[in-house]
Amino acid sequence: MNKFRQYLALLLLAVIFTGTIFTSPRIVHADTKEDFHLSLTVFGKITTQTDKVRVYVEQDGATLKITNASGTIFQKKYKHRGKKTISIPPQEANAKLEFILTRKDGLVFYAARTVKDDGFISKKKENPSSKNPVVAGEITDKSTSVKVYARKGETLYIQNGAKVIRKVSYKKSGYRNISIKKQKAETKLTFYTANKKGRSAYVTKEVQDVTPPKKPKVSFPFEKDCTWIDVEGERGCDVYIRHNSRHKTGRWEYMGTLEDTLPETFIIEDLVNIKSVDAGDTFSIRLVDDAGNKSKTATTEKVKVGWHPIY
Repeated sequence: MNKFRQYLALLLLAVIFTGTIFTSPRIVHADTKEDFHLSLTVFGKITTQTDKVRVYVEQDGATLKITNASGTIFQKKYKHRGKKTISIPPQEANAKLEFILTRKDGLVFYAARTVKDDGFISKKKENPSSKNPVVAGEITDKSTSVKVYARKGETLYIQNGAKVIRKVSYKKSGYRNISIKKQKAETKLTFYTANKKGRSAYVTKEVQDVTPPKKPKVSFPFEKDCTWIDVEGERGCDVYIRHNSRHKTGRWEYMGTLEDTLPETFIIEDLVNIKSVDAGDTFSIRLVDDAGNKSKTATTEKVKVGWHPIY
């Protein structure tokens, strides 16, 4: 990490002395010993219940293709870099998915995922005469109960894949509030009723994400003429920065996505391509997750020495 910062400092000094101004896109680099510049990142595991995946595309104008053994299941050219949410058809267990990113400069990057098996929901045959359970309202990642209607004599099952979360027998028809453990956001819960004649059709509910990311940890180190911001926070969140000057408060600007594994520390290098920084200025950082939940804002220490580009 120290070598990287030394290199960055030398590069910035060279730019200043030659009168060159940075015009490259704003980026967030992962702090990792192996490779601090990731062009393609696939977030999270993919299971037999998965119907959307999230992929971080590092460069504008890149084309992403997703394939399985049968061929291409998704392909699109993106005008702008960033995290993309992609709908895909549910895949079979142990299927191999390959993510192929072709940048506009011709470089190609690959990532592969094996589809995890969530198991059978039920081996009972569906009985067309069985009435489906009715699930009232939304289920969130903070929910500790669900309200479900079922008929007298039926047994209600609530499952996450093959895992049975609750099994409840109804002695009379009507709604019941059923306690459950909190579930992860975007988990798919399956509800169905069963009796001796078989089971009802499946009713699927996705757990909604209403929990904001934790407040990021930021540090604002100074090494001679080289200044940057280290951001540590929840993987997969988008990073936004705001420049707070004596003259005005700037707009929130997207910087990139926390795309690496632990320790999840990232470097904001060019400070949103700002034109100048005055002593006493600060920068505010916040994280935004896929559901749009915003973290509390973290603010850096004050800038010690003003900086103005040399033209």
